[in-house]
Amino acid sequence: MSRSETLSPSLIATKQQEAITAQTLNKRVNLASIEILDENHVLINGTKIKMFGNAFGDLIKVLGLPKSFTQELENLFNRQSKLAFINRLSQAIATLGKTKSVNAIVSPQSKTIVGFTQSSNLISNETFFELADKITEGQGLDVTNIYTNPNTGNSIMNLRLDKTSDIKGLTNEAFTPGLTLSNIPGTGIQVSPFMQRLWCANGCSTAMVKESYQLEDLSSDGMNRFFNHIKSLRENNFIPSGYGDMVRNASNTPASIRELDRAYNIIRSATGDSVADKLTQRTRNYNAYSEKGIDFQGHKQNAESNQSVWSLVNAITYTGSNSDNLGLEAGLEDDTKANLQVTAGSILTSRYDLKPSIASPFKGGLNPDFQVGALLN
Repeated sequence: MSRSETLSPSLIATKQQEAITAQTLNKRVNLASIEILDENHVLINGTKIKMFGNAFGDLIKVLGLPKSFTQELENLFNRQSKLAFINRLSQAIATLGKTKSVNAIVSPQSKTIVGFTQSSNLISNETFFELADKITEGQGLDVTNIYTNPNTGNSIMNLRLDKTSDIKGLTNEAFTPGLTLSNIPGTGIQVSPFMQRLWCANGCSTAMVKESYQLEDLSSDGMNRFFNHIKSLRENNFIPSGYGDMVRNASNTPASIRELDRAYNIIRSATGDSVADKLTQRTRNYNAYSEKGIDFQGHKQNAESNQSVWSLVNAITYTGSNSDNLGLEAGLEDDTKANLQVTAGSILTSRYDLKPSIASPFKGGLNPDFQVGALLN
């Protein structure tokens, strides 16, 4: 049985300092001084500044515009007309509306704007780690990973309880429960369940509604609710309610070709075509349909693959947790590993493309020998 190592105190201190160095800054700017040049650049008081990540989407959200509305503008006109309309609307809001200014979240390392928010409460990474220390104290939780994105200042910490649990009804499925703590500038601190699969030390962060909590400010009331939430999780050994049922359901549910394609693309973006195809069996599935003369284009959500949802989830988490075993020329960045774990968790907790309704070349149920992700060790 495989278990990933926990971080030593000295390594924890080093990674925490890296995160503190990457801490973003808040800069209050007048809405009237902002002009959007494109989806990656803005002018602020005449100075051109690059936007990174979801900064453009954040600014649209601050203006109160639905994402679907801005997309519809582009469909009806063109990108330049869309931006011109948004800039005029922004000026009108600054002049006539209640929103006069916004907070630009700036990365001191990349010299870019990584987000916009109305909130002025930016929880520092230093405060984030102080809270993490209070959570881990006396709880039997060990730190397995600390990931920091140097461009955005995002920090994610995985904590593992020194206790194992089994999934009833499934052989070779055991995990250690724990927590994922994340600090995202402009969003706040979020706590979510972290499940580490023992057989290949895969880590999966699941933002399940009941067990997740968002700390947006450091007020007394907010802090009390936050630690009461941690206490309630501890009473159940940090195991999400219904987690066993979820894993059993994912293990027994064939993934659709659409779901297989999504897993393939997620892994490919981190590793390349070869590793992604090997872990998801995409080519094998496409060839099987081709040999039977079955066209699934336009019906991928109804086309059954030879992989279970659970196998694909584990293929993604294996990539994030065991990238050193994949023969890559260069290791994965910490934020890429963290994103793989979080994305896998979102797939696990999502609604699956159940009960394929078109012909399938894979009859007789799921073959356990073909579940590549589930068999990874």
